[in-house]
Amino acid sequence: MRVAYADGVFEELVSLSFYIAEADEDAAQRFLDACDETFRFLAENCFVGSIRKFNNPNLSETRMWRISGYRKYLVFYHPLSDGVKILHVIHSARDYNQVFEDENPKE
Repeated sequence: MRVAYADGVFEELVSLSFYIAEADEDAAQRFLDACDETFRFLAENCFVGSIRKFNNPNLSETRMWRISGYRKYLVFYHPLSDGVKILHVIHSARDYNQVFEDENPKE
């Protein structure tokens, strides 16, 4: 099973890991390892996440799951026939609806 990534996901992961590294560099590496583990789990079990509702019909299949061991970090993804496409990884304190709206503004 494969893991595909939307544009900007790697930048989100770098930003989050830099933030974590300010307090603990080892924790930042553990976070990235947990992301990788979670993404591989989702590729094998792509329908485990809860479906999120958005106004944009292109986001109708968007699911959400937590990063393993980091409950405050959420991964948003689309199931694929052969895995998943990771759309975003964000902290749960952020308004994820706003993240998706900013990315897909209304015409």
